[in-house]
Amino acid sequence: MKLKSQKGFTLIELITVIVIIGILAAVAVPKFINLSAQAKAAKCKANQAALESAAAMAYAQNAANGNPAYPSAIADLANYMTSGYTSKCTDGTTDLVYNNATGSVTCPNHPR
Repeated sequence: MKLKSQKGFTLIELITVIVIIGILAAVAVPKFINLSAQAKAAKCKANQAALESAAAMAYAQNAANGNPAYPSAIADLANYMTSGYTSKCTDGTTDLVYNNATGSVTCPNHPR
C-alpha cells in the first residue's frame, strides 16, 4: 500500500518564519520611528532657515528704501515666502521664536 504524500509546511517551519518576521519587525520599527523624528527636526530647521532668508530679503528691501531694519513680527515675513509658510514647529503647536533685532528664527524643540 502506497502512502499519500502530504503537501504543506510543518508547525516548526511556520513558527520559524513567524519568529524571523518578528525579529525583523523589532529591528525595523524603532529605526523607522527614529527616522521620522529626524525628518521632522530637519523640516523644522529648514523652515527656520527659510524664514531667516525671508528676513534677510526684507532687511535688504527696507535698506534699499532707506530704512535698514528687519520686520517687526514673524507674520510680516509671509510676503517674502514663496509657499509653505509656517511659523510653527513640525509638532504643530510650538511657535518659532523670531528675533526682530537680528532676523534670526529659533525653535525651542529643535535648536540649531
